[in-house]
Amino acid sequence: MIRLLTSRGKPPIVLVGFGLILAVYAFFIVGILIADFLYLASVPTGREQFVESLSNPEVRHAIWVSLWTSSVSALIGVSIAVPAGYLLSRGRFPGVRLLDAIIDVPIILPPLVFGISLMVLFQRTFVGPALLAVGLKFVHDPKGIVLVQTLITTAFGTRMLKGTFDGIDPRLSAVAETLGSSRTRAFFTVTLSAARNGVVAALVTMWALSLALYGPVMAFVGATSMRTEVMPTRMFLEMNVARLEAALSLGLMMIVIALSVLLLAKLLGGRNAAGVGRIVGR
Repeated sequence: MIRLLTSRGKPPIVLVGFGLILAVYAFFIVGILIADFLYLASVPTGREQFVESLSNPEVRHAIWVSLWTSSVSALIGVSIAVPAGYLLSRGRFPGVRLLDAIIDVPIILPPLVFGISLMVLFQRTFVGPALLAVGLKFVHDPKGIVLVQTLITTAFGTRMLKGTFDGIDPRLSAVAETLGSSRTRAFFTVTLSAARNGVVAALVTMWALSLALYGPVMAFVGATSMRTEVMPTRMFLEMNVARLEAALSLGLMMIVIALSVLLLAKLLGGRNAAGVGRIVGR
């Protein structure tokens, strides 16, 4: 076990330094949040703008679209990220390194460029017309929001879950198989159970990233009022007409929503994952 305290009960100098670095970083994060609240409270029209934003049908519709698209995207994304992360962690086949590199493209590519490239794929190739022929429309449609969010955030979730599976001893599932469990059953009852906290963390991260996506959503689906507007695009439109208080009100709503989901996820994911004693049906 690594001891964090010296024999005299004092923390090592290196930990003190690390603590100071973390404190400075946390100061700026908390400072930003406090500054937003204080500014909105100090401006004469700040409270009125906040109440007006909540009662505005267009704003409420943008909030609703943001919530349902982020939730659907996160669920779809985690269903892709779990097998993808496991395959990249355990897979030993030709091309695995290439696949590993491809997964990072949505992470390193500027989000706006990703949205524009997706528009080109759907508008300048056979992909868009082929999907339209079977009744699927993504460009300038709410389904396109889900598509953009899923494609970008799944890369982050896959990378997180690959790290989670890397930290799980493969011998655990091997033991389950020797006790009569099939490989599939061993994955779902042992490996996935051990990765529970990582899956929850990936799900929350993908949801929060989907909620905050702006550039690629704007480029691919636009900002049609009462249809494809999400909270970030609504904030941008408010900023364009010099309504800082209205834009900030939306930003604070996003902060409250995201923090609430984050705290809930920490409460649910913080519990110990189920033991592996139930892994074998005997």
